Amino acid sequence: MKPFLCAQASSRPHSKVEAFETVPLGDENRFPFLKTVTRLPLFLRLAKTMIRWRIRGGHRLVGIFEKLGLLNVVAQYQLGHGVSFSVPLFRADTCWDQRDIEGYEKQLISSFCRLLEPLPDVVLFDCGADIGTFSALVCSHTSRVARVIAFEPNPDVAGFMKRNLSQLQVPSEAISKAVSSFEGAGRLEVPNYDSSDHARFLVPGDGPLEVVTIDSFGVRGGNVAIKIDVEGGELEVLKGAAETISSARECVITVEANPRVAMRTKRDPVECLRFLQSLRLFNFVVAETAESPLMSSPLIKDGQKAICNVIGWTSEPAAPFVERLGKGA
Repeated sequence: MKPFLCAQASSRPHSKVEAFETVPLGDENRFPFLKTVTRLPLFLRLAKTMIRWRIRGGHRLVGIFEKLGLLNVVAQYQLGHGVSFSVPLFRADTCWDQRDIEGYEKQLISSFCRLLEPLPDVVLFDCGADIGTFSALVCSHTSRVARVIAFEPNPDVAGFMKRNLSQLQVPSEAISKAVSSFEGAGRLEVPNYDSSDHARFLVPGDGPLEVVTIDSFGVRGGNVAIKIDVEGGELEVLKGAAETISSARECVITVEANPRVAMRTKRDPVECLRFLQSLRLFNFVVAETAESPLMSSPLIKDGQKAICNVIGWTSEPAAPFVERLGKGA
């Protein structure tokens, strides 16, 4: 996942509603009760405007506000299709305004939802859901999703994930467990290059986390969508979803390709694409570039630093969709 880290604030008009409520968010959170606001606090809007206009001091102001406890609130935004989305502002990874949310993985969300349009009653598996951002945005852009099953092993955000999934307009399950190719236990570790929540990865074995597979949920047949962002464990998640993918009527699957993760695991994300092709015929495209990756060469290029997302799908032939994607249709 590519966190915003409190960048990109909005100068667009906001709702005039200033009402707030105090809402319990569960024992999983550091703050059992937080004020919920329907408009970004004025001081934070000022800081974010400075950041967007590249005025020095914006990021420093955000840091000061955080130290003073002024960001210990939850901002609730209204998205499309009746979806409400709650954001904990005290987390650097999710110190977002409406514009941040609308720009989150914009190319991936747009392409993913276009591929879902021909498919009714889709079951969406969100692996590495964090606070549920991907699920909320997909459900706010398309009405094709009929059920959401989201996995997030980080206990610090479990309450927010549950809250956001409960605000969707479709049945949902918030699973506070890790997902992989086995059922058992494990722990989360932090890589030496990134201490943020988004970078933590699963280590199988002894640990406090319960680990499950997608196949264990018994979804067979019908249309399935899977998003996988688990910091290097994407291939294991796919192996644990082999029966679900093979038996599905149609599939849309996206996996993250992170150069630093590939270097740490010594495994290129193209292995995920090759595994999917071994199950059934897939088309693939890189969401950010509209390029069709080759199975014969690494997905991560020499010197590449940018994170990208690859989408695979089983229905429409590749050429027409990639052509439309390149035109931004």
